[in-house]
Amino acid sequence: MTSSAYDVLDPATLDVVGHAPEHTEADVQHAVQVAQGAARNWALDREARRHAMRQVAQLIRNDAPRLGRILSLEQGKVLTEAIGEFQVAASLFDYYADLDWDLSETLPERAGRQLEVQYRPVGLVGTITPWNFPISLLCVKLAPALAAGCTVISKPSATTPLSTIALVEVMNTVLPAGVVQTRTSSRRTVNVALAGHADVRKISFTGSTEVGTSVAATAAQSVKRVTLELGGNDAAVVLDDADLEFTARGIVGSAFRNAGQVCMAVKRVYVPRHRAAELTEAIAAEAQALVLGHGVGPGTSMGPMHNAKQREIVRELVGSAVGAGARIATGGGIGCDLPGYFMEPTVIADATPGMSLVDDEQFGSALPIVAYDHLDELLPHVNSGPYGLGASVWSPDLDHAREVAFELEAGTVWINQHTVVELDAPFGGWKASGTGRERGRWGLEEYLEPRTINLRHHA
Repeated sequence: MTSSAYDVLDPATLDVVGHAPEHTEADVQHAVQVAQGAARNWALDREARRHAMRQVAQLIRNDAPRLGRILSLEQGKVLTEAIGEFQVAASLFDYYADLDWDLSETLPERAGRQLEVQYRPVGLVGTITPWNFPISLLCVKLAPALAAGCTVISKPSATTPLSTIALVEVMNTVLPAGVVQTRTSSRRTVNVALAGHADVRKISFTGSTEVGTSVAATAAQSVKRVTLELGGNDAAVVLDDADLEFTARGIVGSAFRNAGQVCMAVKRVYVPRHRAAELTEAIAAEAQALVLGHGVGPGTSMGPMHNAKQREIVRELVGSAVGAGARIATGGGIGCDLPGYFMEPTVIADATPGMSLVDDEQFGSALPIVAYDHLDELLPHVNSGPYGLGASVWSPDLDHAREVAFELEAGTVWINQHTVVELDAPFGGWKASGTGRERGRWGLEEYLEPRTINLRHHA
């Protein structure tokens, strides 16, 4: 195993909070060999897997305060949200441990032949996860993979490896050796090695479209199964009759969660022109109530952005929009005296289609508000971009809201809410937002291979 390591920084203070191994391709190869040694026994005993997963869930709950602090320090998010990620993880392990699914099913007999369809684990899985939700986005893969009988090698983001390392250490106090391993790197070495290794039979990736398509292209060379959860540019479509105070509260709670660094957050708001000024004022007031600070600090309700590059991208998008005629209704500054990557929650009024801030995924602390005149002209625009992860419709008229939701091209459409996911409902994207589904039985099926046994009686 490698002996070199790299620094992991706190994005609020820029202090070093830990070190992670700089693993190599050889380290990945070793992990594959270890996983192969554990695979057969793990796949054979379904009840043992269920028991181990329930134990894992309880261990995570017991240790969530410690684990959450590790995550908050390396990622920047508010401590309660970081602890919440581990609580989500525990719920996922319990859910998939308890999920009933058939190991096989029988098809009707024909011409003296009996047919059985068996569901077998896909094999060794490589998970590649991003820095915005390192734990919940890992465990939405890990839990169904383990339930299916797969072994897993996890690769966390280079900048948030410590929470994954800590989680896997906790898990491995009850899991058989080799069932779950972690490989880390400050470069793309591990990504490429996992995607390219012929004995890794599935890649489950969450992250940017650019990196995801590259990983998928490498995986295709050995004909792996691939799940991709990629970018999003979620629209909130506010209808004429929306309660603007309620709507503003819901939109801000989504748009600036984790400093706006959420793939399924509200990233653009559309409101009838005659209500735009009123909604902008309400959203600005809600955004101004957020308290910037260190994620582990008391009273903090929004932490820094995760890195300098992402903050600069968002600043440039805001500047470009203002230069094209939009205006800043609130925010725009740093808003914190710590040296990290802070940016005030920024609300941009008078934004228009065609601005990069509206048409592209900003993934940060800025929210454009766009006025529209006719709903039937708006919906084709909302659907015209490359992404289709999520969207929301805001109205007390639920029948009308459902009609609008039906027209939106997205994997999830919320009504009078946004950024709410369920354990038992499928989540994933249309178009460039990804392939495959996570959560519920749909998430489990991503880790199972159907096999047909076709039996003919001997003459």
